[in-house]
Amino acid sequence: MDRKQLQRVTKIGLPTVLAVVIAYFLLKEIDIQEIPKTLSRLSIRALLIGFGCYCLLVLAKALRFRALLNLDSRVHQVFPILAMHTFWGNILPMRTGDVSYVYLMQRRQKVDATQGVASLLVASLIDLLLLMGLVVSTAWLLRAALRDTFSGTVLYLIPLLMGGGLVAVVAFVYAAPQACMRFSEQCATPLLAFEKRPVLWTVDKVLAVLRELTTFRSNRRFLEVWAYSVLGLIIRFGFQCYLVAEMGVGIPMTEVLFALAFTNVFNLLPVQTVGNFGTTEFPFVWLLNHFGTSIETATVTGFSLHILILLYCLPLGASGFLMKPKEQ
Repeated sequence: MDRKQLQRVTKIGLPTVLAVVIAYFLLKEIDIQEIPKTLSRLSIRALLIGFGCYCLLVLAKALRFRALLNLDSRVHQVFPILAMHTFWGNILPMRTGDVSYVYLMQRRQKVDATQGVASLLVASLIDLLLLMGLVVSTAWLLRAALRDTFSGTVLYLIPLLMGGGLVAVVAFVYAAPQACMRFSEQCATPLLAFEKRPVLWTVDKVLAVLRELTTFRSNRRFLEVWAYSVLGLIIRFGFQCYLVAEMGVGIPMTEVLFALAFTNVFNLLPVQTVGNFGTTEFPFVWLLNHFGTSIETATVTGFSLHILILLYCLPLGASGFLMKPKEQ
């Protein structure tokens, strides 16, 4: 087995093993039959509302990336790409689902791969900023319950410093793109001295992505991207909280919102397992258990919600595959 084959096996094998191990330790704490029982408490109306909201979430993503990339295409041509990206993002480990977005944008919308990567980075930065704000605001509402577990530094200072740092970076790129590129090139100079192909390739790609980042400067586009990002955030957490409430598990919505926001920050990192099982439930269960929810109830709720999300993304992924451009 050569190095490339070993890397491929490792990328798939390790997340799969991790998913099995984490899922095993979580599921052994519960009666598996409680998951279908919890899902059965959801009415057809609630399931349809959840699916409709999930479709709206993908639509908000499509509108955001359409504005971010300044595409002339209509939104119904961009929607299938984000539908498939959402599907693969929920299935593939370690954020490798993002490759589908870059590939499909290049194939169907003729977007350069570097520009596609840059747009993903911009979207991730915006999502991180919004999630940090949500974590801090919900943590403030739950400060009494969190005081014994997290210090004020962890709950407020670190997120605010990270958020402020990200805002400063975005402002620097937006307000002074040329100075940003000069600074980046100066920082890259010592790395280029290594004259090693992997290092040179990586530095070249990073600088190319930074150049693309400096092109996102139109005020109207900037506002549209932020507006669709906020809309997506509201839809994402709104319909998940709605589904949890409809499950009748009796968990306060503020606690659910904090656990979901924290979990989403965690999952912005490339730590996902296959199907995101385990890495999604673990922080969610841990936080809810800290607030007083039993491990069994928190685990059943987490897996039930996760299963619903996967069921919702399946038809969207299929529709994205079937809705090919006419010229293909």
